[in-house]
Amino acid sequence: MKTATTRFVFDRKHTATKDKKALVQIEILFERKKKYVSTGVKVYKNQWHEKHHVCNTDECVALNERLHGMKGHIDDYLTGMLRRGEAFTWQKMEAFLGQAAARRGSFIDWVTQAIETRHDIRETTRRMHRKLPRMLERCGILVEWEDLTKANVLRFDDFLHGTTYTKGRHERRPLEVASIHTYHRLLKTYINEAIRRELTDRNPYAALHFDRGEGPMKGFLTEEELRRVAVVQLPTVSLRNVRDLFLFQCYTGLAYSDMAAFSREKVLERDGRYILSGERVKTGKGYYVVLLPQAVDILERYGWRLPVISNEKYNAYLKVVAQGAGIDKPVSSHYARRTAGMILLNSGMPVEVVAKVLGHSSSRTTEKAYAKILDRTVEQSYDRLMDRLGRI
Repeated sequence: MKTATTRFVFDRKHTATKDKKALVQIEILFERKKKYVSTGVKVYKNQWHEKHHVCNTDECVALNERLHGMKGHIDDYLTGMLRRGEAFTWQKMEAFLGQAAARRGSFIDWVTQAIETRHDIRETTRRMHRKLPRMLERCGILVEWEDLTKANVLRFDDFLHGTTYTKGRHERRPLEVASIHTYHRLLKTYINEAIRRELTDRNPYAALHFDRGEGPMKGFLTEEELRRVAVVQLPTVSLRNVRDLFLFQCYTGLAYSDMAAFSREKVLERDGRYILSGERVKTGKGYYVVLLPQAVDILERYGWRLPVISNEKYNAYLKVVAQGAGIDKPVSSHYARRTAGMILLNSGMPVEVVAKVLGHSSSRTTEKAYAKILDRTVEQSYDRLMDRLGRI
């Protein structure tokens, strides 16, 4: 009977340096599928040896004892399964890891491990969820299981409202209301999961409610600004490619990840139209787009293979494109998606249709995201009505 094998893996993402620590994980391998369990141990690059493990630090003995204790606990469980003739399954392993983490580690350790072992979320969503344990560590209030109290959640909320992030090179900005609400939503998700697994009976959110509030209207380009982007003279092929990618997003409403996943096979020809449909990479929600002639022109220019680059470089080059077009806005890839929504709604397209184009879960999502644009559309509709009534 086959069973899983384990080994230590240091710096799986290759980020460690002599000045930056990286995590030691335990890799569990079974039939070519791997799962990584956080040990909570972080060391510098010169403090890890593949054979001797943690070294070159006064804490090496204690840290190695912790590592081998965690790995030994998992190995003992696997050995016990073999002895009992019990078949290995990932579901059994996840249940064991969750219970073991609750008995051994902190609440933050368990959240970190729970995020990494989930099968019901996409990798893009997992990256977003990883922000939660990082923020909890930064805050230092909700660390141990005993810290899960109403008072500490309120302290965590105060901490979030006082937290800033870097915008650009030097500018510091407070967290937006929507971001604060997201941290609370994620924290509630993992507390509820811990309760479901009977790892705790504490639910500090039972008597608490945090309103999402109304965040500021996100950025988009006006139709005049979009025209300036389309006609601006750019000095390099790279910048012209980025400009075309941005325009393609504006004409389709695709998010960056969906544009990066574009292929000719996703396009159907029907009644003289090109139809692009699929599922959003981030959410799995379906989208359905009729390609405008401008979008088709861009695709034909590149032989239906878009010159996609990394999101980081793309956003950096977009700043240069915007500057060249005389646009004083922090333009990013998501500006294009919001610009597409703005154009569609201001053209009079029903909210339900725009929601389908953008791949929103419901028209309510579209209404909330573009509330101000919808207000403007209502005003313009009344202008047209009064103009017609005035001619009667």
